[in-house]
Amino acid sequence: MHPQKFGRYEVLAEIGDGAMGRVYRAFDPLVRRPVAIKTVKSEHLSKDSAEEYLKRFRREAQAAGGLSHPHIVSVFDVGEDYFVMEYLEGVTLQALIKERGRLEPADALRILAPVADALDYAHRTGIVHRDIKPANIMVLPDGRPKLMDFGVAHLEESVMTAAGQFLGSPSYMAPEQMTSGEVTARSDFFSFAVVAYEVLTGQKPFPGENITSVMYKVIHEVAAPPRKWKFDLPARYDDVFAKALAKNPADRYATAGAFTAALDLKELDSAIASAIEDLVAIPESTASGSPAPLDTVLGGVSATTTLSQPPGAGPARSSRLWLGLGLAAVLALGIAGGVGLTLRRGPGVRPAQSEEGAAAVLTLPPARPSLRIETDPDEAMVLVDGQEAGRTPLSLADVAVGTHQVRVTSEGYAPTELSIDVVEGKEPAPLRFVLQPIAARLAVASEPKGATLRVDGKKHGTTPIESFWVAPGSHELRLELKGFKPFVKKLEAAAGDTLSVDAHLESVQKTAKVTAPPSPTPAPLVEGALVELGPDVVAPRRISGSAARYPEDARRGKKAGTVAIEMIVTEKGEPTEIKVVESAGEALDQAVLEAVRTWRYEPAQKQGIKVKVRLQSRHTFR
Repeated sequence: MHPQKFGRYEVLAEIGDGAMGRVYRAFDPLVRRPVAIKTVKSEHLSKDSAEEYLKRFRREAQAAGGLSHPHIVSVFDVGEDYFVMEYLEGVTLQALIKERGRLEPADALRILAPVADALDYAHRTGIVHRDIKPANIMVLPDGRPKLMDFGVAHLEESVMTAAGQFLGSPSYMAPEQMTSGEVTARSDFFSFAVVAYEVLTGQKPFPGENITSVMYKVIHEVAAPPRKWKFDLPARYDDVFAKALAKNPADRYATAGAFTAALDLKELDSAIASAIEDLVAIPESTASGSPAPLDTVLGGVSATTTLSQPPGAGPARSSRLWLGLGLAAVLALGIAGGVGLTLRRGPGVRPAQSEEGAAAVLTLPPARPSLRIETDPDEAMVLVDGQEAGRTPLSLADVAVGTHQVRVTSEGYAPTELSIDVVEGKEPAPLRFVLQPIAARLAVASEPKGATLRVDGKKHGTTPIESFWVAPGSHELRLELKGFKPFVKKLEAAAGDTLSVDAHLESVQKTAKVTAPPSPTPAPLVEGALVELGPDVVAPRRISGSAARYPEDARRGKKAGTVAIEMIVTEKGEPTEIKVVESAGEALDQAVLEAVRTWRYEPAQKQGIKVKVRLQSRHTFR
């Protein structure tokens, strides 16, 4: 039996059980959203270990709670022996590898590059994850990855383990983590490279039948080149992984982003294209008719190489073409022959002339990064450092280098805020916010129009009212119009619901002061006449059509409620004039409407004559 509550959070089910804690799916009634709660496994704690473990657990909450990144799971709240984080639906990278064996480089990089950005962000804040593995990377239904479970993460200056004890997964641990317990950012990079190796090849770089053999290989043996398992990988991957999986931490890549950039062929293509674009405005030639040195014709762009006019070319021939082709050749030779080429953004400072075969350095003009911001739903207001920047989807150009506070607000949704570090020369990862609803949207119409709407006694304008927001819970809706009886309806609203009310107001009949004339003789009953259901009418009976299906999106979103439909069933047994008179949200309303349109009835009868009747039907989704 799991606990019923942690603080205000209502526990729904247990979804994870590890060596040190449990994870529950729960519901936050304050903002009406699903959450995940991680708790201490108190039944396994002795009196001696409880204090140390709770200390470690609280450090985990502090470490994870201080991180705000679109590709790191968010922590919302911290209790004495639990903390609350966002509830993710998706599949772990471990399960994805198991299902597909391995991923193609382009698909792999769509997952690995955002995780690398998240890892570098955590390291800049002083936090080392210590347990990077496929099981701790969740891939959401839209393809976005999230780095999870800073369960053994710690602040770099903190010592959280006893002497001789290590925490983590041996197949993904760095050599120094096993031998001395020393864990730094480069230890995380080693683990991340192991994950990338497995994603691209379907094989672990240090396989073994038991923990002892795995640890021996991690510490002493060199990993097989990835192209041993998948020969059609780019040839340079063997060298990239040799560096990433180096035994000496100092020999590895300095950042996770540098590692994924080395794996991405598009990064190099982009650098070449950018350099060639900068050559468009090069002068035709110098006054002497010969091409100018590269550093002269580029102006602010300096280089250590001077390109000469090819043999046999006359002085009048344009140097622009040769200069462009020459630079492309230098770039190509640098790639194929091992010549180092470095592109830098910054002031045009010419380095000392290099010897033949030395690295050529191009210094390009500085470029300010751009930032893409999206939300679900769209049209949310974005504020950057407190200033309105526009509505989503939004692309901001020329974002200043430094730390910025990005806040997203939309009526009816909880505001979301995070800090983002913009680094010179590096495009920040796109931000995508899934906004959590905290109110229900209500639309009200009436026949006739112009009725005054009051919700819980408070006036909200006159009909038709296309949209306004109400808090979750029970509400009384009242429509008033002179000459008509008030229309009163009880509503139950949940966060995220879209409710619609279409009211038909009943006219007030004034009592005549004189005796009313006798009622006229009723017209004879004919087939197709509209009559009221009563004891003298045989009600219609449904003979075909299925009940409404529970929409999958509504089921996953835990949408529930009752939809009431009003219609007229004709003398032919067909439903017409179908409308919703009690809503449970747009998704559930539409599911019922689609089902009802397919229904057919045995018509109603009065005095043996087929007639039309007004009929209501209620549909409850649980």
